[in-house]
Amino acid sequence: MYSETIELRGHIIDSLILPKVLDQILTHGANFKITEIKIGKKRADQSFARIDVSAETGEALDELIL
Repeated sequence: MYSETIELRGHIIDSLILPKVLDQILTHGANFKITEIKIGKKRADQSFARIDVSAETGEALDELIL
């Protein structure tokens, strides 16, 4: 199993970036684990997520991450 950690920053909840990224990970047959998440409290606040992404092969992971 190959893995890589990615980070998302910004308005990842209200712009639907986080669910779109998670959907793409699963669509490509990979798995994820959200290891850290901080959600902004006010509309102007940004959010942050750290996600471990894993795939069966290095090529599959590279295709997804790069």
